[in-house]
Amino acid sequence: MNNNIFKVLGVQSREDSVSNAIAYAINQSDKFRNGFLSHICDKNSRDYDSCLAYTRVSTGESGIPDLVIICKSQNGAELIIIENKLKADEGDDQTDRYAKEESINALIDRLCPDYQRESVNASFIFLTLFPDQEPSSKKFVVKRHSDLSTININKKEINSLAVQLISDWISLTKDFYSKSETNPEDIICKKLQNDNGMDGGYLYFRTFLGQLSLPSKLEVEDFFRDSRQGRRYYGAIFSKDSWHPGEMVEDGEQWKLDVDQVFNIHLEPQFNVLSGIFSIFLHYEVNPYEPESWVNQNISKEQYNGYLARRQKFTDALQNKKPREWVFGGGSNQIAKVQLNFEEYSLMQAKNSIEKIFRETARAIDGVLSKI
Repeated sequence: MNNNIFKVLGVQSREDSVSNAIAYAINQSDKFRNGFLSHICDKNSRDYDSCLAYTRVSTGESGIPDLVIICKSQNGAELIIIENKLKADEGDDQTDRYAKEESINALIDRLCPDYQRESVNASFIFLTLFPDQEPSSKKFVVKRHSDLSTININKKEINSLAVQLISDWISLTKDFYSKSETNPEDIICKKLQNDNGMDGGYLYFRTFLGQLSLPSKLEVEDFFRDSRQGRRYYGAIFSKDSWHPGEMVEDGEQWKLDVDQVFNIHLEPQFNVLSGIFSIFLHYEVNPYEPESWVNQNISKEQYNGYLARRQKFTDALQNKKPREWVFGGGSNQIAKVQLNFEEYSLMQAKNSIEKIFRETARAIDGVLSKI
């Protein structure tokens, strides 16, 4: 791993660099090209006379796909548009734009102008590293970088650089996906912070929280990862149906908020990758979530004041129950938080601590909701 070319250059999380490596290997290695077409693109290389990969070919206003493969035969051509996602989320409707007819026609005109447009078939691949990334366009087929490990590499090929690039990338992805494996004796902070520059700690975070024994009807509703002022953190949302019974509805030019039904209470554990601090936030917010500025503009003052009064009533009642670890206070969403130092905790110790907090807090929340 120390001689891994991506790590040496520090480009293991750069989509352009990985796309370049894949395109180079497709164009220089018959073995890899055939395997990539089969395992990633669901195509048979024997159906084509030639295949060539391109990176970052502009489609005009629709944008620039990461990778495009043109496979030609006497009967027509196959245009394979690949969006490569490592860490960043998809841009606004990015895959929807790439799947539009004008985008496809722009690529045909640039890459295979000798073919009639109707003789070129287009297919779409969303090649992603993380298990929770999905394309906005339903035309894109999701494939994972883990699928690359199923491709046999011929290490005796003449082009040794292509072999090294793909072998090194597959080695990195195998290490990345191994981060999802847990052991009760793991020192949890070390595991969460050991990401090899690719955010592999997020996989560990998901697996760890997915192993929690939860109170009745409490479940994980979402996982996320984000960065605030350059500081990465991983997060999750735990809630139950009775904690978010209703949603705001549009009513003419404004929105309607039933103060007894429209709220979202949830527990939000977060891990700060830089500091190693594990926190759990308790939120009470409008449902669906909107920032305070939006609510002030779109909800009547009377309804919003009623919502705030009920929120405060809930907070006061919960505080009287005094869940020991919680520190109350926050903004328009947060009403309390717990900050945990798991520096030398094993996975099992951390799991027991979080389960106890969830159990006691869920019991307190249910008790307050039943009375107000």
